[in-house]
Amino acid sequence: MTQGLWAHPDNQSHRYKELGFWIELAQLLERGLFDFMFFADSYGYPDHKRELTYREAVYAPANDPMLIIPALAAATNNLAFVTTASPVYELPFPNARRFSTLDHLTNGRIGWNVVAAGGISGARAFGREGILPHDERYEQAEEFMEASYKLLEGSWEDDAVVGDKAGRYYADASKVHIVEHEGRYYRMTGAHSCEPSIQRTPVLFQAGSSDRGRDFAAKHAEGVFLKAPTVEALRAQVQDIRRRAAAFGRGPEQIKIFTGLSAVVGRTKEEAQRKLDSYRSYASREAALLTYENATGVDLLALDPDAPFVNVKTEQGRTHTERYTKHSGTVQTVRDVMDNFASKEFRGITVAGTPDEIADHMQHWIEETGADGFNLERYVLPGGHRDFVELVVPVLQKRGMFRERYEETTLRERLFGKGFARLADTHPGAAYRKLGE
Repeated sequence: MTQGLWAHPDNQSHRYKELGFWIELAQLLERGLFDFMFFADSYGYPDHKRELTYREAVYAPANDPMLIIPALAAATNNLAFVTTASPVYELPFPNARRFSTLDHLTNGRIGWNVVAAGGISGARAFGREGILPHDERYEQAEEFMEASYKLLEGSWEDDAVVGDKAGRYYADASKVHIVEHEGRYYRMTGAHSCEPSIQRTPVLFQAGSSDRGRDFAAKHAEGVFLKAPTVEALRAQVQDIRRRAAAFGRGPEQIKIFTGLSAVVGRTKEEAQRKLDSYRSYASREAALLTYENATGVDLLALDPDAPFVNVKTEQGRTHTERYTKHSGTVQTVRDVMDNFASKEFRGITVAGTPDEIADHMQHWIEETGADGFNLERYVLPGGHRDFVELVVPVLQKRGMFRERYEETTLRERLFGKGFARLADTHPGAAYRKLGE
C-alpha cells in the first residue's frame, strides 16, 4: 500500500473494523474469480517515531485477520484465503489447531504464509529481549515446520474417524498418534486437536528473498511471492527458485510463483494516469521511509544521502535491502534508495492504463519471466479492485488467459489440479504421514 493514501476520498480502508467492508471486498473478488484473498500480518507495536506512526496510520492500528476468515468463508463459495503466521512468535500446537480449524470451516480454502519475521517491538511484546539472527530464524522456522507436519500430517490417520452413531464409535484411538518433539527451539508432547481436514496442511506460501529465505521457500513453499524491478531480474529469481526446488527433490510444477501488480485502470490512458497522479499526491514520504525502517531496521534518513548503498547489514528482513543491492544491477546511493522506495514502497509492477494495456503488461511479464500469476496490490479499496474486476478480467478472459468459472475445489487443487488436495508426495511434509508406523 501507499502510506498516506488512507486519507484519499475514494479510499475506504478506514472501514477495516467493519465486517461488512471485508465481506463486500471478498464477494467482489469472488465475482472476479480470484484464487485467494491474501492477508499480510505481523506482530509488534509502534515504539519508534510514534507521533508519525499514529498520525499517518503506519500499520497501526490493525486487527487480527485470522478471526474474520470464517465470516468471509460463510459469505463466499469459492474464494480462498491466505493469512500469515510466523514461527518466530507462534507455537506449533496452537498454530496447527487454528489452521486445521480454518481448513475445516472453509472447506479446504485456506493457505498459510510462513514468515520468519524479525521485528524488535514484536519480540518485546512477547517478553523477549531481542530477535534471533536472520539465518537462525530460518533454522527455527525449519524446526517449526517439522513439528507442524508431525501434527498436521502424521497425528491422525486418514481412517481414524469412523463416526458410527449406531455403534457409538467416533474415532479409533489406535490411529491417533501422540507427537513427541524435542528440538532446539520447541518441545511438544501431544496429539493434534483436530481430525484431518480436507487439505491437512494448508497451502504453504513464502516471500523471503535472501539466500536462506529462498532455500526455505524452495523446500517448503507451494506458492512463492517474488518482486523485481525488471523482467530480466524477475526471470532470474523464478529460475533460481525452481533450481533450488529441484535440488530438494521437488518438481517445478509443484511451486506457483506470484509477483506484485499495482494496476490503475481507466477507460483511457489519460484517465488512468490522472487516477495514479491523484493517488500519489496523497503519499507521505516520511511515512514510507518509516515503513522501510520498520521492515529492515535501516533508518535511511540517518545515512549520508550521497553515500553508496552497499555492505548493508541487518538481522531483520533482508528482502528490501537486497532489492537495492544484489538484485538492483547497479550501485545506488542512499538518496536513490530513498527516492525509489518513497515512490514505490513495497509495490511490484505498477501499470496505469486501459484494460487492454494492463492485460498486455500482464501477458508480457508472465510469458517473459515464467511466473504463474499476480498478487493484486491496492491503491484504494474497494474501488481499485472493482475497476480491475469489471474492466480487466473480461479482457483476460477474452484472450484465454483467465478462467470463466470456478470449479468447486480446495485451494491446493485450484493451484495444482483436481485430485491434488494434499501435499505432493515429494514435499518434505509428506514424510511425516507414517508417524504411527
